Amino acid sequence: MNLEDALLLHFEMKLQLRMAMLEGRQLDCAQIADDCGCELGRWLQEEGRVNCCQYAAYQQLVENHREFHREAARVAELINRGEFAAASEALAVGPSHYSRLSSAVGSGIAELRKRLFQQFSH
Repeated sequence: MNLEDALLLHFEMKLQLRMAMLEGRQLDCAQIADDCGCELGRWLQEEGRVNCCQYAAYQQLVENHREFHREAARVAELINRGEFAAASEALAVGPSHYSRLSSAVGSGIAELRKRLFQQFSH
């Protein structure tokens, strides 16, 4: 799996949530909450676990990734209920829990990529 692609897919989640708000479209909260349902989640539970479980960065990424999906599902629930102002605030850059978790996932992926490069370059 390409970790850079996984990172882009997670950043696209925000765009998908915003588009659903604009279109008044309902979202599948259970699917969004499933941290093992995306490519990164599957990798973390399979290949990543085998190759990276010894790294603290892996453990932290697993937790941040799980929390990111839970928070994205919470925002999706707000959208589904038509609470667009609250959903927009929940997606705000900087102070929002969603933004902090999104950044933590991005940082975790970068750290894990660094560890893997070091591991396989020796």
